[in-house]
Amino acid sequence: MTTFKRRSLTVSMIAICAALYTASIATTSLIPTPWGVGQFRWGVIFPALFALLGGPWVAGIGAAIGTWLGSYILMFYGLSNPILSLFAGVPANFIGFFLFGYLIQKYKNWGSLIWIALLTLFIGNFIAAFNTVLFYTYFVNPALSKFAFFIQSNEWSIRLLTVIGLMLFWLLTMFPIVAFGLPPLIRAISPIIKIYQIEIPLSIERPKITLTKSVITGFMILLIAFLIYYTPLSSVLKIVLRLGALEQANLLYLALFTAGALFVAPYVVSKRIHKTS
Repeated sequence: MTTFKRRSLTVSMIAICAALYTASIATTSLIPTPWGVGQFRWGVIFPALFALLGGPWVAGIGAAIGTWLGSYILMFYGLSNPILSLFAGVPANFIGFFLFGYLIQKYKNWGSLIWIALLTLFIGNFIAAFNTVLFYTYFVNPALSKFAFFIQSNEWSIRLLTVIGLMLFWLLTMFPIVAFGLPPLIRAISPIIKIYQIEIPLSIERPKITLTKSVITGFMILLIAFLIYYTPLSSVLKIVLRLGALEQANLLYLALFTAGALFVAPYVVSKRIHKTS
């Protein structure tokens, strides 16, 4: 492939990644976090996919453009704030998916994808949550926003706990989508990818190696569940951050389901593939 074609393909992948991410954001714009700031995003699977197909720059730039365009479009329906997106969403998406692309290109297997997804989503969502709290602390009139009033009327310790709450919600809702949705998506589109001579750097390791990585990641998810339900953070989420018992229970169940799937699914898939190969 010539340099011109490679550059054209890179630009095209960035544009497609951004467009798919933008469209996906619109589909879940009515599913906010329990605090009314930010939304549930299943579309993170698209930047993750393009991290595999095009590398870190494609994923990072595509995710950054997509998240801002999504916020800009939703602004007309009163569902988002593109200025907040520039401050929080754009850097978080760029850094998170750039790191995901860099690491997945270096460790090219499904077992590594699991821990890479957890690590980079943790970093990206922490940046998004921290910058969101900063934005509402210094740039929003508390008379115009309940969330800004809540943030500005509490100490920094509560603000940091708010960061943790936002991060946990986004992390626990995004991670299963990337970890379990990406491999079958790649398999489904592989005939199309081959036409454009794009290699997919994602192999299946030996079952025992995959199991070790997935079990460690599963225990990390269980640790998050423990923090949500069985530590002082539980009362903070309920009382201070106004997270209802149902929402808190749903986060716990999602964490338990994800951990359970990590203990079983990667090993079973890896074993089946190695048997047939």
